[in-house]
Amino acid sequence: MDWWEKYFDDNYLKLYSYTESSAHQEVEGVVRMLNIKPPAEILDLCCGFGRHSLVLAQNGFDVTGLDLSERFLAQARQKAETLNVDISLEHSDMRNIEHEKKFDAIINLFTAFGFFNTEEEDLKVLKGVAKALKPDGQFVIDSINRDYVIHFGQWQRWTVENGTAILEERFFDFFKSRLEINHRLVNHKTQDRKLESSFRLYTLREMLGMFAKVGLALTDVYGDFDGSQFSAKSPRMILVARRQD
Repeated sequence: MDWWEKYFDDNYLKLYSYTESSAHQEVEGVVRMLNIKPPAEILDLCCGFGRHSLVLAQNGFDVTGLDLSERFLAQARQKAETLNVDISLEHSDMRNIEHEKKFDAIINLFTAFGFFNTEEEDLKVLKGVAKALKPDGQFVIDSINRDYVIHFGQWQRWTVENGTAILEERFFDFFKSRLEINHRLVNHKTQDRKLESSFRLYTLREMLGMFAKVGLALTDVYGDFDGSQFSAKSPRMILVARRQD
């Protein structure tokens, strides 16, 4: 079983439940970067439990959320019903996007890229993205900035979320250019749990090379959702690209 098939479960929700509070701000940043207006059609690739999809839908966009986790999709569906917003949810592997020339924009946020063992598999994701975009459609991909992790990253830290103590340990493998993250969740009411994840972090130059192979052209690069200039000290690397036909 691949690591992501075990990683994205209820424990993940406990680890990252705090991210819901930043969803509105991040969506505002993405909409500004895309300069896009409702009712444009947007695909939220690896939508998770729908925190960005739901905000986009509340703002009038025609949203499709795609994710491999049925558990997350069920939660997104339930939240959509509670909020009385319409979103389309699809259970699929990000390497197998079945749409063609459908979306005005595709977003891939919160380092939901670089899961796989080979660059060819990551390239397959980008090929699917380019195919699914309408002519001149746009793509936004957000990830941890590799340079920031290497030079300024915190390699071990304890946090407490909802009564659970969490030890996060990070290691950067220079030979594979992968960030390895181990979480240990400690709660006196339950048995200790461990979560492991591994992300290939690409440089800007590497991403541009893959974009060129699939027919995407970079239009902007940012260091965070506030639109700040990208540099080695930026916490995020957010790329905006456009389909070229």
